Amino acid sequence: MTAVIIGLWSAAACAQDISAIRKMAESGDAAAQFEYGGYYEGRSDKARDHRRAVEWYSKAAEQGNALAQFNLGRMYLLGKGIEQDADLGVEWQLRAAEQGLAEAQYVVGKRYLFGGGVDKDSERALELIIASAEQGWADAQNQLGQIYFQGAAVAKDVVRSYMWFSIAEQNGDSTGQRFIAVLEEVMDKAQVEQAQTLVREWQEAHAAGQP
Repeated sequence: MTAVIIGLWSAAACAQDISAIRKMAESGDAAAQFEYGGYYEGRSDKARDHRRAVEWYSKAAEQGNALAQFNLGRMYLLGKGIEQDADLGVEWQLRAAEQGLAEAQYVVGKRYLFGGGVDKDSERALELIIASAEQGWADAQNQLGQIYFQGAAVAKDVVRSYMWFSIAEQNGDSTGQRFIAVLEEVMDKAQVEQAQTLVREWQEAHAAGQP
């Protein structure tokens, strides 16, 4: 899903000349700095320049731009355009997660769940992944289905597992289809109906919050 974030610059670039974005970035506009970093990272020709991408992501990240913080963290983790540094990579992505960026919450939540740059912390992992799922991030919704299915970080709960797999599927992530099939084999009719009710309630609650 990271490519979505990298590609955000292109929509703006279509709306206004990239030189205008550069001028805004040079004037200190954090959103433009993020877009300009994405311009350098996202190009497929000789103009691609990971070092320049890191430079502009860094400027935006220091100003608190969550998208830039997430991308800067990824650049550190991969060693793209800068010396690889897992600690700084995780630190920047954690900053983005703490600002409420859904993808960062999911990615960092998985790190707390499985380990990787941070000590395992099931409670913190669940908190972050739920926060991401509640924002509609399908990967996080699917992950919650697996967590409740396996009883990882929480007590096993087939109803909650079915609920989250179903929400993820309706959100475009069909990864949980096979889990749903397995769950339907072990759940009774009342449990399936309860899960379906929870799905409808979740959808109604989140639809109500849409403009």
